[in-house]
Amino acid sequence: MKNGKDFEVKEFERKTRRKVFHIAFGLVTTIVVGLLFWKLHMLILPITVGALLAFLFRPVKERFKVPWLHHELQVLCSFACIGLVLFFAFNNVRTHIPDEKQKLELKVRLKYKLNEKYQQVVNAKAADGQKTLLGPLIAKEAGPVMDQINHFLDLNQDEQELFLKYRAGYKNEPPIEDKFFEYFIANRTTSTYTPVEHDPALGQPAVAQASTATPAKVKKDGHKELTIWMLAPLIFIFLGFDNGQLRRYFIGLVPNRYFELSLTVMDMLDDAIGKYLRGTLMECFLVGLTLTVGMILLGIPISVAVAIGVVSGLVNAIPFLGTVIGLIIGLGYALIAENVTPLIPGLNPDDLAIYVIVLVGIAHLLDNVVFQPFVLGSAVNVHPLVVMVAIISGSLMMGLWGMLFAIPTVVVVKTAVETLFKELKDYRII
Repeated sequence: MKNGKDFEVKEFERKTRRKVFHIAFGLVTTIVVGLLFWKLHMLILPITVGALLAFLFRPVKERFKVPWLHHELQVLCSFACIGLVLFFAFNNVRTHIPDEKQKLELKVRLKYKLNEKYQQVVNAKAADGQKTLLGPLIAKEAGPVMDQINHFLDLNQDEQELFLKYRAGYKNEPPIEDKFFEYFIANRTTSTYTPVEHDPALGQPAVAQASTATPAKVKKDGHKELTIWMLAPLIFIFLGFDNGQLRRYFIGLVPNRYFELSLTVMDMLDDAIGKYLRGTLMECFLVGLTLTVGMILLGIPISVAVAIGVVSGLVNAIPFLGTVIGLIIGLGYALIAENVTPLIPGLNPDDLAIYVIVLVGIAHLLDNVVFQPFVLGSAVNVHPLVVMVAIISGSLMMGLWGMLFAIPTVVVVKTAVETLFKELKDYRII
């Protein structure tokens, strides 16, 4: 009896020591992880981006599997194929990037057309020839915005001299067209739409305080950002060569009692993240394709339509932002477009801005009604209110990147919690 009691006491002490050790180890680990997270929080985003790229790359790697070819060689061949695709895509995009002369023409044309449209709206008259009451209200609210846009589009002294050189045939380039030169002259006489605020103490116009950031500091910060983001491609390459070793390592750390539970949770997370990422990629492609085809039918040049579709499609990974960007870019081009001939009979080129608004609305409607339900399926079965709260919270914490990763984070947490509780109940752990 005494030996039995001694054994129970020793067993109780052993369990107590084990609990104390686990609690102490957990506290120390939490503190260390918290400190590392605080000190190295800038590395989280590049690591996450690299990991997501590797996850998207995995289906390509799986499709390229050849039984007699070594795994590393298969991955290298996949990398080579992706590199060739990106190279040709970059070469194609580069041909549409405006050169020095085209940039000057674009700024001159954009400023002139925007001011022309603004004056038409502000000075619009009713049927009886009298100015409408809406004009002064628009002028009061939109005037400061137009001033900022004009300030941004203004050519500085060097750019003006360069424009005049190209007007005369600089660098053996064809001279700038007469209409752009007329826009250039008109832009120089454009007045401000809001009164200049004066400093009451000096009686002079208030001047914005110049930035105190020195070029050396800006260069140092840029070098630091570049060094940090070099981690993203390294993570992508490392995980691309990984053949399950990392997964097996982490699974090996789990106690035998929770082995199957951990394996199930990881499989469910892997499936949910994969469906979300690949579904989102397809959704972005369909939205971009819809806008591109619609812009072409409205008579917008193919290169411009493709650029608008690609940018809007990529940004559509962030809910609601793709629609806003597509509307801003499309509407901006529609306001300055010249000699546009819609491919759809009966459309009036003067109403191109209205057609662009309708097109973006149709694309957004198709995205909500068709693309998201059928492409993403049940991978993102999240209440719209949760989506809104997640996006706003992500933007407050991490800005644009927080908005981008808000929904994937919700999907991961939702899947992990649901699977974990279900499996814990099935295994009668809780």
